[in-house]
Formats: sequence, structure tokens, C-alpha cells
Amino acid sequence: MGKRLIKVGILLKQNWYVFFIFLGWFFVNYVVFYALTARDHLEALWITFYFKTLPESISLYGNFYPIISEFVIFGVIFSVITTGFFRKYNPKQTCINYARSLKNHAVIIGYSHLGRRLRRFLYKNNIECVIIEENENLVKHLIELESPVIIRKPYNINILKDANIQAAKLVFTTKNDLETLIVSTSLTRQLNTSCKIVCRCFDDSVAEILEKKIRCKTISTSKYARDHILNEVKKLNVKSTIIIGYTNLTIRLMFAFSSLGIKYTIIEKDKNKVLDIIDDQPVIVGDAKDKENLREAGIDDIDMVIALIDVADEILLIADIIRELNQDCHLMCRFFHEEVGNVLEQHFNAKVISQSKNALKNLIKEGFFEFYSEHDNYYSFSD
Repeated sequence: MGKRLIKVGILLKQNWYVFFIFLGWFFVNYVVFYALTARDHLEALWITFYFKTLPESISLYGNFYPIISEFVIFGVIFSVITTGFFRKYNPKQTCINYARSLKNHAVIIGYSHLGRRLRRFLYKNNIECVIIEENENLVKHLIELESPVIIRKPYNINILKDANIQAAKLVFTTKNDLETLIVSTSLTRQLNTSCKIVCRCFDDSVAEILEKKIRCKTISTSKYARDHILNEVKKLNVKSTIIIGYTNLTIRLMFAFSSLGIKYTIIEKDKNKVLDIIDDQPVIVGDAKDKENLREAGIDDIDMVIALIDVADEILLIADIIRELNQDCHLMCRFFHEEVGNVLEQHFNAKVISQSKNALKNLIKEGFFEFYSEHDNYYSFSD
């Protein structure tokens, strides 16, 4: 069902009584003319829709009927316009209705960096997908486009039914939140026993349970990024690092660097994030844009800086300060937007990695989208 039909359906639902009166008017008059024309179906139909006029010899009502009908038609049009003016069209309802109408589609729970990249990939390959995201600001542009979006937490089975998840072929859970992951994945499997489910999960023990009990594929974007960084660290023979930002990837790098004997210092401006490790790990609580914090971390003779910052202007400022203090160290940045990544590579001699990009490439290599190629052209990947 297309968006236009969905809009028509909403219009009819909002103005059902008006259209009932409109159709009732013509039906009643058809019955009247049918009786007056000695039960002539065709003649009654022509008169009802103004192709003929009822002879005055039969009844004077035929003279008044067209005039009265004009008032009825005008009233219907006026009512629809005023209803639309006062009630206003709600695009969110169109988005939900559109989502309910899809079949053999994909569902993305969480419009994260990975969720955005997945949607873009699916859109390029003509695969319909529904987004379930509780933060309206993240999907505001999709609502304006009247794309299939549901602005709710996926904690209720009816929310998943709105996405017609029972008819989906592929479901992604991309939010970095274990509660959302566990609840939505369990409910999805209840509604759909055959679809492929791909979950983003940082906790390896939880991932193992989900794969075993719910039959889903789990991925860790931080694990992909860690492996990529470790390859670079070993290739460049790095002995000392500064990690800017405390994330899931930071935790993985801490364990990896400790086992390899690589010295590291963490800079994190939010003290609450590092309360659990501040006494046991080399942590500096402060802003990486502050030169003194970088100097305290040993920026002058460090081998590599790994910046895990998602804000564009902040990462550019930090990269500029790092290059001011140390022109020769290796700089690795994790960032989603290719345009900002190009600036970092060209002007700051940085190597940019995208966790979501690597995750998507791995899913493609592992054949998670191949069943869509049975009826359509084989999918393509480009950035």
C-alpha cells in the first residue's frame, strides 16, 4: 500500500460521517428516482448523477434536486477543509500506517550510527525498512519524508506489531542498551520464528545467551574497531598511547593493551563515567582540548593518540591541538560522518575508522542480505 492510499485512508477515517452523509444523499435519491421512473435502474442512475433531468410531468422534485445537491457537495468539501484546518494532518500516523502495511521488509530498532548506515544501505538497494526509535529528534527528517517510523520504546509487543515485525525478513537491534536489546529481541522472536535477527551487543556473556536461546546473530562494533586498531598498533610497533573518551571500545582496548604491555592513559571529561576505574587505571579527568591534560598524559613523546569522540567540532579542535603539540605521533579517530573523516585525514594526518561501517561490511560478507537478491538485483555497498 502506497503513502497516497494511506493518506486517503486516514482522511476517510477522520471524516467518515461526512462521506457517509455524502454517499447517503445520492443513495436515497437514487431510490426515490428508481420509484418515480417505474423501477428503471439505468434511468434512475442517470438522473441521480445529473446526466438526465426528471420530467416535470412525473415530479417537480427533479428541478430542485440539482440545486440541493450543490449545497450538499459544497458542505462536504467545506467540512473536509475545516476539519483538516482545525485537526491538522498528522504525519506520524501516516508513518505508522505505512509501517503496518510492509511485508518481507527489514526492521531497525534504534537509529544509532549503525542504524543510520543500515537504513541508507537498505534504501540504496530498494529494501523497505521500518525504524523504531524513541527519540523523535533523531528521526524528525524521516517523519517529514513520511517514511515508516515508529516513535516508541520497543518494550511492548504492540509496538513491534505496528512495525509488522511478524512479516519481516530481517530485524536489527542497534541501540547500545542491554535492556532494550534483551526485551526487543525476545519479543521479536515470539512474533516471528523465522526471521534473521542481528543484535549489537557489547557484553560477550549476554551475546552468547542471545545466540543460544533466541537464535540471533550478535555483533560488537567495538570489537571490530578494537581488532582494527590492534592491527595498526602491531604494524606500527606502538608502545605508548593516549585514549581520549571512555567508551565500550576503550574498555576493550584497555584489556588488549595490558596483555600486550602497551602503556596507555585515558582522558575523560565526565568523571561519572570513570568512577569505577579511576583508582586502578591511569585516568585523567578533564577536557582533552586542554593542553595541560594532554601534556600530563605525555603527548610530547607519545606513539599514538586514539580519539573516541562523536562530536564534529570537538574532534576537530582536539586534532588541531594534538598536531600543535606533536606533529609526528600516529592519530586514530573513530567517527561516523565521512565528510568530517576526510577533513581529519587530509588536514591532520589522521586515520579514521568507522565502527558502523566495518560492522555493515562484515554483515554483507557473511551473507546476511543475500535472501533479498532472490527477487531483486544483488545488493551493493558504497559510501
